Amino acid sequence: MKALVFEKKGQMSLREVPVPAPVKNQVLVRVAACGICGTDIHIFNGVYDARFPLIPGHECSGTVVALGPEAKALKIGDRIAVDPNVGCGYCEFCRKGRAHLCQNLEPFGVFRNGGFAEFAVIEETHAYGIPESMSFIEGAMVEPLACCLRGSQMGRFKEGDTLLIHGGGAIGNMNMQLARNQGATTIIVSEPLRERRELAKKMGADFVIDPSSEDVSTAVRKILSRGPDVIMECAGITKLVEKSIGLVKRGGTVVSFGCCPIGEYASISPEYLNSNEITLCGSYNNPYTHAPAINAIASGRIDVKSLVTGIHGLEDYPAAFGSFGTSAAMKIVFAFPAA
Repeated sequence: MKALVFEKKGQMSLREVPVPAPVKNQVLVRVAACGICGTDIHIFNGVYDARFPLIPGHECSGTVVALGPEAKALKIGDRIAVDPNVGCGYCEFCRKGRAHLCQNLEPFGVFRNGGFAEFAVIEETHAYGIPESMSFIEGAMVEPLACCLRGSQMGRFKEGDTLLIHGGGAIGNMNMQLARNQGATTIIVSEPLRERRELAKKMGADFVIDPSSEDVSTAVRKILSRGPDVIMECAGITKLVEKSIGLVKRGGTVVSFGCCPIGEYASISPEYLNSNEITLCGSYNNPYTHAPAINAIASGRIDVKSLVTGIHGLEDYPAAFGSFGTSAAMKIVFAFPAA
């Protein structure tokens, strides 16, 4: 089969590799679509822990074509979306229902081969059925939306809350849509790229800010004098986490959602955090949020189609990776016509 392989830091190639065989309760999936995530870029650049050589890709959908000997729930022909975060099932965190924090986590596309290939294997416990009405491109968006649902849980949104989102990419946009559905009243998106600001406005943002031309704190205070109830940092910029603590409303919540660089630190005043009763939290992976993510897309409550701006064949990987993060790109997806 054809697969895109990260040979080592900074080196990738498209080559023929053997089709993997499902073992135990695994299923073999003919990959239909797999999105490029910022994590894939971090892996390629060597700033995110992974195992080389690696077939990356964890935002994956496809069709079950073979079953391992212990697979019981799925059948050949099932259309599925992949939850990539496979826990061990027996460590302290797994036994407490917090498998996303598993001490022995084996993420698909990070520590084991993933979806930038014609075929992939995944435990059937981590393969979620998607309806016929959902395209495989939408199926590839289930995983990032599931992560955003976790972000909403950590943000503790309440009806009538106000929100600032740093970053108007696909993740920021989905978080914005979720907040709107949960009753947020004023949503502000800070994003330097004009095309993303325009899309955010079109899809539900009340206000957009260009941080390259105006001071975000000043602009936000003009709209919300006491600051927003919740701030979500979705751009992966460490300084924005630090600044958000001084901008969020007293009693508010700051969610560090974006993947900030390893080794960078924010300066925080514990006294300010305490006296203003601010909650600062992370949002990691997607624990038990795949099923609701599928429902949200299938019902039309969350629009992911508008976020996909580039669909490429695997052989077109230089253009796909080259367009990532550009002004015209939101979400780039590899698609496999044979699926």
